[in-house]
Amino acid sequence: MAKRVGIDRDAVIRAAAKIADDQGWDALTLAGVAKKLRVRSPSLYNHVGGLEGLRRELKLLALRDLTAALSRATSRQIARRRRPSSGRRLSRPSSSAIAELTRPRWLPRPKTSRALEAAAGAIVETILSVLSGYGLDRCEGIHAIRALRSTVHGFAALEIAGGFGIPLDVDKSFDWLVSALLKGLSSAQMR
Repeated sequence: MAKRVGIDRDAVIRAAAKIADDQGWDALTLAGVAKKLRVRSPSLYNHVGGLEGLRRELKLLALRDLTAALSRATSRQIARRRRPSSGRRLSRPSSSAIAELTRPRWLPRPKTSRALEAAAGAIVETILSVLSGYGLDRCEGIHAIRALRSTVHGFAALEIAGGFGIPLDVDKSFDWLVSALLKGLSSAQMR
């Protein structure tokens, strides 16, 4: 079956990302993507491997975008031990795919692909390279990543749920949190 002119894999993925971001991950369907692109649903199979394949592509895109953002942020800020002001923007699930990737493990999730595992591994390696500046070995770095991720994701989840009702600047609270974590990494020998 020939591919429709003007519709390519990237257009399909962008349309799916828009739907997922606007309406939520669970609202993403092939019929919805097809309607947005003004094509019939079966024609999407020329570009993606069904709904599961489309979701996998969205997660891969989100991981690659996150890796690029983390690389930029860490090279400019964390590596110089400055407070990462852009880190808060990274902590907010900017896309439905990022939110889906960070679901708790006890919820059912589809099998991952090698590409997804490699993209997730790139994020870990990026953060480990920054944490090496704190004198952490690889195992300590993994522990630190888990602590940082838990803290930042917890903050973002509370913010999204409206959990910060006290009229105090949330950005300053986040900066305080990150500063405290970085001081902890600087002063504590985890060995």
